Amino acid sequence: MASHLTVRPTTDPTTRVAGERAISLVFFGSGAASLIFEVVWLHRCGIVFGNSVWATSVVLSSFMAGLGLGNAFIAYGGHRIRRFVRTYAALEAVVAISGVATTLLLPALAGVFVPLARQFVEVPWLVNLTRLTMAFAALMVPTTAMGATLPVLVGAVSRSQHAFAHALGRLYGWNTLGAVVGVVGTEVVLIARFGVTGSACIAGLLDLGVAAYALRLSRRADDTSNLDQSPGIEQPSRPFAVWRLSMSTALAGAAFMALEVVWFRFLMMFVIPTTLVVSLMLAVVLASIAIGGLAASSWAKRRGDALAYLPVVAVVASSMVVASYTTFRFLTQGAQLTEWYWTIWLTSALTLPTALLSGVLFTLLGAAFKREIAAPARAVGWLALSNTAGAMCGPLVAAFVLLPFLGVERSLWVLATLYAVVGVLTLRDALSGARTVKALVFAAAALVAATLLVRFPFGLMQTSYIARAASAYLGDGSKMIATSEGPSETIFLTEKSWMGKPMYHRLVTNGFSMTGTSLKAKRYMRYFVYWPMLLHEAPLRRVLLICYGVGITADAIKGLKSVESVDVVEVSRDVVAMSDHIYSASAHPLHDPRMRLHLEDGRYYLQTTSTRFDLITGEPPPSGTPGTVNLYTREYFQLIHDRLAEGGIATYWLPIARETGYNTSAVIRAFCDAFDDCSLWNGTPSDLMLVGTRHIKGPVTEATFSAAWNDPVVWPNMREVGFEVPQQVGATFIGDAAYLRAITAGAAPLTDDYPRRLLWSPKVPSLSDPRFVDYYHEVVDADRARVRFEASDFIGRLWPETLASQSVPFFKEQQIINRVLLEGANPLRYIEDLHFLLVETSLRRPPLWALGSDDVQQQIADTGNDGTGLVEYVLGVRALVARNYLAAAGFFAEAERSGLQHVTARPLLTYALCLAGRLDDASRAAKGAAIGGADERHFWSWLHSTFGVGPDVRP
Repeated sequence: MASHLTVRPTTDPTTRVAGERAISLVFFGSGAASLIFEVVWLHRCGIVFGNSVWATSVVLSSFMAGLGLGNAFIAYGGHRIRRFVRTYAALEAVVAISGVATTLLLPALAGVFVPLARQFVEVPWLVNLTRLTMAFAALMVPTTAMGATLPVLVGAVSRSQHAFAHALGRLYGWNTLGAVVGVVGTEVVLIARFGVTGSACIAGLLDLGVAAYALRLSRRADDTSNLDQSPGIEQPSRPFAVWRLSMSTALAGAAFMALEVVWFRFLMMFVIPTTLVVSLMLAVVLASIAIGGLAASSWAKRRGDALAYLPVVAVVASSMVVASYTTFRFLTQGAQLTEWYWTIWLTSALTLPTALLSGVLFTLLGAAFKREIAAPARAVGWLALSNTAGAMCGPLVAAFVLLPFLGVERSLWVLATLYAVVGVLTLRDALSGARTVKALVFAAAALVAATLLVRFPFGLMQTSYIARAASAYLGDGSKMIATSEGPSETIFLTEKSWMGKPMYHRLVTNGFSMTGTSLKAKRYMRYFVYWPMLLHEAPLRRVLLICYGVGITADAIKGLKSVESVDVVEVSRDVVAMSDHIYSASAHPLHDPRMRLHLEDGRYYLQTTSTRFDLITGEPPPSGTPGTVNLYTREYFQLIHDRLAEGGIATYWLPIARETGYNTSAVIRAFCDAFDDCSLWNGTPSDLMLVGTRHIKGPVTEATFSAAWNDPVVWPNMREVGFEVPQQVGATFIGDAAYLRAITAGAAPLTDDYPRRLLWSPKVPSLSDPRFVDYYHEVVDADRARVRFEASDFIGRLWPETLASQSVPFFKEQQIINRVLLEGANPLRYIEDLHFLLVETSLRRPPLWALGSDDVQQQIADTGNDGTGLVEYVLGVRALVARNYLAAAGFFAEAERSGLQHVTARPLLTYALCLAGRLDDASRAAKGAAIGGADERHFWSWLHSTFGVGPDVRP
């Protein structure tokens, strides 16, 4: 090999720098391609094997095992390589070709895996063993080639101990910087524009380009000099030292990979978890490692004694784990952050010092191996093999041992201690022959690390971090009643209570409010069951619920006497366990003998079950949550369609969180591609419901449709969430298939190959994009929906004709419900709406909600009195809604006499007297009213113009 590819002291400086740059560029490109492939393969494996924490961990371990196999080949056979650069070029070509082939073949692997998994679907360890075997087999060729590249390339450019550490750190650093570009580029650009397959092809072309350039360098070397010859195999003079180094390297690799899992879990409490956020967090960690590798390279180049500081670096890394966790509380304010730059800042503050030192540590450990193993390629092979073996175990230990049993805080202490152990293990070899001053430096660093470990701030997680993360959900007076740190998420459950009775609960997962038992949550989650109950041709018998949450939908299913079996699929055992704090044993949905819980990924379950269902309903986490997009693609919806029995119905949650900017149009288009008769319904304005059927016929009879209102179990639950009469169901209509295809005509569907269409802006604006507020309101506006309802062929085919015509007037009430659920109760600002509901309708729930109350609060009000006047106020609201106006006025007056200072108490007292015809009393009551803000002025202005009562405050 030419001298410009070999770092030797005698090489011309200009030529040497040019060679270093060329090789660094080659490995930078290799790192970018490798991370593109890794992202692509993990995505494809998630589709085949599922996205449960077990499935993801097994696939990641398979990936790491392949890398380890490549390391092992070089560790034991690197002495046989004669042309390193050509070998490296061949390896990159293998990665390119087999990487693209693996991407193309992985979807077909489902045809092999699914039949096998069906044989023992209820035996998790056999399923996971099958996953591991098949994933390893699928990824073995490209990952083995990847694992061999670093040892081979270091062997190409390093011949001496001095040059070795410099070359290793430089190549390791540039390769990792390439990985940073690969992970961010894949997330932000490649998959969005070119899809999963296209991204793999780009990675393949990049690897082929790297291989071609490396081959060119090798041929240029042939023209000017003999290729470097590897020395014959040399046995280490101290085998025990090699194994001790291997153990140290494995522990360091395991500690860092486990730390990555723990860090990311911790950070998720302070940033909104999305695929972009996870990619940025990973990019920060990789960039920090790269900087550490490059710094170690420069250090080794300038100082020949850098290896002596190996144990010092390890114990300082231990100190940094503790210090970064301790000081992180000064950087957080409590609320979850959404801006990308805050993600980078918080991740850097927590991870950068330790990650940077880990990059240095890797390089110095390599130098220690080189001192024991003369052949550079074999030395790096041993280094990488040991590191990969540890890295393969680290995430598994973190997810299934440390986090569930110790939690984030104690896990950090254990992993910090592990770094200190690495320092002790490497002390003898690193300081052999070193000066006393280096031993003193280690002693000082070790003393600091020991002090920090002994004085570790145990309890900070509960007193500071969880409290801050939960603060955004405690502002309404709620309190935290349970916490859990499991394999896949950190969970806490909050409870809002009054007079010692729970009003509602909220389940917060990784700092994000996922679900709860509030009125809004109950309305749309129960609706997923009640809509198909009303429209299915026969009573529902077999039901599949994908994602359990807090059990609201499961509880609604439990109330249907016709149901014979319910399969509940939930990916997290810890999420399910939280419902034990919400329900009594007798009321717990999962204690119903018809319920069967499957702790698995929903898509995997659909692939492996052969059951046909009358109803499949799903409410997974929002589509932008990591690992969830596979539950919103066209292929997934087609799976749901295919698992429906003839005439079956699917209902699916469509969250409209406008601040996220997710492309809801892509999800609607994907659903409508799978279901010809797709339709969209209003659970709440922020929680829409997609409905699709498998050849449903109609219409049902009016008697069948209305039968639920005579059911002693179902009717009270329907009434609580606002379906007091059958006509209200039709008023939740938004649009049928023709309308949905029209509004998404310019949007491409969300598919397995294009999962980033969820974030990629199409020509048609997203329903959830804040820049298109008018578009959003055009979709959910009840007046426009009424016009579509009257003209819909879908409604004409399914709805009883008389009931359809009777539903039309209820769109006006629906408009008011939309506003209350979207903005909250404000009876003073919207007194016209309240007056219409009370005077023009007989409904009770809409005016109850407009007044800021609900059934749960009303039930609690009957259990006692808190002495503040609030019970009397709540009873006044009840009387007003019951149109018992004099009684309402009496309760409001008593509430004021009890000391209640509520801005609506006096206005509602006066209004109730007006409705009762007691205008003189109303006038006297109005005289004592304080007129403050714009809402109060609007109310008194309206009251004066309507009843002639109260001050005239019109402008």
